[in-house]
Amino acid sequence: MLIRFLFAFFCSIIFSFILTYVFKRRGPGPFHGILYFFAIIFLFTAALGLLLTPVGPMYKNVPWLSIVAVGLLIMLLIAELLPHHEKAVTIKRKAKKDEEDEDEEVLEKEFGIIVIIILVILAAAIVYAVTSKADTFKMSF
Repeated sequence: MLIRFLFAFFCSIIFSFILTYVFKRRGPGPFHGILYFFAIIFLFTAALGLLLTPVGPMYKNVPWLSIVAVGLLIMLLIAELLPHHEKAVTIKRKAKKDEEDEDEEVLEKEFGIIVIIILVILAAAIVYAVTSKADTFKMSF
């Protein structure tokens, strides 16, 4: 059980760095919100990825795919909800109507990508559940 928490811990660290520096989202607290994002992602990953029935391949009795999938989905949801932080970029003011239309298009594209990722993960889980052995689905505690 400790190995699962360590794996969730390290995945949460990686996803919080990706959220802060790749997606350029900022949160409250030190280090541009890395600790804040880490706490949120780790709690969700520990709760959903570890306490639910493990689904997916196991490595040293750790359901690594379900832990990574939950952490990735939580990171993408946080990235969708928080505004993009544009550092040292001069923004020219456009008409208010054009700016709102562009923002809406960007949000629609990001939401579409998240929905596609969720559907792909769901399809992969269904295929795995249908093709795997019956003894694979056991409670972990």
